[in-house]
Amino acid sequence: MGRVQSVIMKSPPRSVDTSQGRSELRPAPSSFGHPRGSRILLPVIAALAVIGGSLLTRNAGGTGSAAAASCGQQSCSPIKHVIIIVRENHSFDNLFGRFPHADGARTAKRAGMSTIKMAPELDPMQTDLIHGVDTARRAIDGGKMDRFYRNPFAYQESQDVADSQYYGYQVPIYWSYAKTFGLADHFFSTIMGDSFPNHLVTISGQAVHVISNPVRPNLAHLHSWGCDAPSDVTVKQYVGGKVATTFPCFNTKTLADEANAAGVSWKYYAAGYGTDGYIWSTFDSIKHIRNSAQWSTNVVTTPQFDSDVQAGNLPQISWLTSRFWNSDHPPGSICTGQNWVASKINEIMQSPLWSSTAIILVWDDFGGFYDHLAPPYESTYSLGPRVPALMISPYSKPGFIYHKRLDFRSIVTFVENQFNLPHIMKFKRSVNSIGAMLDPNQQPLAPLVQNQIPNCPKATGQDPYTSVLSNW
Repeated sequence: MGRVQSVIMKSPPRSVDTSQGRSELRPAPSSFGHPRGSRILLPVIAALAVIGGSLLTRNAGGTGSAAAASCGQQSCSPIKHVIIIVRENHSFDNLFGRFPHADGARTAKRAGMSTIKMAPELDPMQTDLIHGVDTARRAIDGGKMDRFYRNPFAYQESQDVADSQYYGYQVPIYWSYAKTFGLADHFFSTIMGDSFPNHLVTISGQAVHVISNPVRPNLAHLHSWGCDAPSDVTVKQYVGGKVATTFPCFNTKTLADEANAAGVSWKYYAAGYGTDGYIWSTFDSIKHIRNSAQWSTNVVTTPQFDSDVQAGNLPQISWLTSRFWNSDHPPGSICTGQNWVASKINEIMQSPLWSSTAIILVWDDFGGFYDHLAPPYESTYSLGPRVPALMISPYSKPGFIYHKRLDFRSIVTFVENQFNLPHIMKFKRSVNSIGAMLDPNQQPLAPLVQNQIPNCPKATGQDPYTSVLSNW
């Protein structure tokens, strides 16, 4: 696909070479007169019409509010496509603790032991770290954040990998996106624990009281986390102060239902049935979607994303997840995961879609890795530890670090308000919107096309979802 035309992008596309040696990532020159990674608060040129703090509007040829009043809410905004890319299992300090000017830590506290400098993280690891709800609570230790090293598999190859972190030279692609576009450093997982409940929040604003991944008796292999799972699969729910179990197939309303009601297009791109990564095809857990025609038309395999971008047929709302070994989930390589993300974002940036797209890149849970900032208390199982979140768009405030509290509901409310969706879902909407990281009135940012990192290490560990580790 051709690059975005210069009439839209005032500065030429940039290309970052990530093939250089083991040195910290160097800041790229800025066409906006600001050093990358600094906190940049751009002046607001025209008033934003804000619904719930997030609806983006843009002067459409008139002056100020008069122009906004003369056009529909969607047509006023330059953002026509929102892509939510959900990655796996890393805390904020694990990926961005060393990032300039962010609220990160380079040392880790350990109960009963001295504070240690966080060493460069292993890539790849030998195995997954255990990071369910009970181990998360133990690591948090009442807000002391000092018992991550005590959880199972925290030590690998004689290193405390739970209290280690990636340095800039190890994650150059992710750091380049953060330096160029926007990084949120107070984004918390909504549910304390692992993947499944937080993935549910990304589509429904709440987790249906779920607090765990689905499991089978006797630690049997599990290929699905949804309505087509074996009948003996259960998931934990916390209801009325008690923990109970149920089959992971629900009828809660979702963003898809709101989009359908408003005539807004959507798709969920995920690994297909029978392949690793299918567990993250979250609409498999929503009965009225799983058993409808939209399961075939709107829940599609990840390669379809490439075809839709190339054809210019990307829906207004997209979720994008990957196969296991490209997901950043240990023991997969973070190098391989970055290359996969860059390949997908490069496709957008090298197409006409870039000029009207906002990409939210986020990790689903802390993965067992250290974070120094205690999660705020909302309820017994919420909130969970911090995870990284990036806003990548021509309208991202360049080099901006957003410090206000966010969680996965912040993405859902942004999407609702951006597309003026009816509020069919029931969840707490009084959260900050991730849309605050965008400025629709600024000069649009040029694409940042990133090269693949060469010679990624080969992962030798086992997919934890084919082993007992998935059930801890």
